[in-house]
Amino acid sequence: MAYLSWISDEKLLNALKEFASALSRGDEKNAKNSGRNVIDPFATVFTLSFFKMSHEHWVHMEEFRKKDKTLTNALGAFHQQILGSVEGWENLGQNAVVDLVNQNRQIIAELKNKYNTVKGSDKINIYNALHSCIHDKVSRFRGYKAYYVTIIPQKPEGILRPFAPSDNQTGTKPVADPAIMEIDGKRFYALVTGCETALEDLFKVIPAILASSDFNLSLDGKSKAAVEKIFRDAFN
Repeated sequence: MAYLSWISDEKLLNALKEFASALSRGDEKNAKNSGRNVIDPFATVFTLSFFKMSHEHWVHMEEFRKKDKTLTNALGAFHQQILGSVEGWENLGQNAVVDLVNQNRQIIAELKNKYNTVKGSDKINIYNALHSCIHDKVSRFRGYKAYYVTIIPQKPEGILRPFAPSDNQTGTKPVADPAIMEIDGKRFYALVTGCETALEDLFKVIPAILASSDFNLSLDGKSKAAVEKIFRDAFN
């Protein structure tokens, strides 16, 4: 029996393996750059003093921080690959004008992993790019509907509204356009797959896949319960 009804096991496993490879490449890059970046001595002395932390503990914390940053960066690409593997959808890669397209349904999407991935002042640039994609006469996406997707929303009730971010340069907002929407990951996974529980189903199968012989990475019962609660707290 397949792990999920809306994506093949092969494509799902490939996405997880690429995610693991991205983490490995990040570790190699961090190791190569170790000692090259200047460390803030003021931050270090305050951290060691106020948090009563040993230097050894601080070193381990810094290593974890770098790994966590690599993981966070890889998560956006993971969701993009998963969603782009659903029938009818295409992952356009990291350097395209948008991340995902469905030609038959005439939808494009720009994907971000978390609500704070992009600074508020930079969101207007994303809006302008999406607006140009669907309204410019020479655009191949003219007439499409555009989505700005935040997989992890700021509030658990999620987002579904016209995407109209403030322009800090002018102090104004664009007129709300129903063809350019802001949406959370739970709703967008449902839109892409036709399955209302798609994001939750994906989340639930990941520990099982990671515990398989392909990865040999397992969570104990207490950890599984903890991450399940974190998911419930993130999405209503």
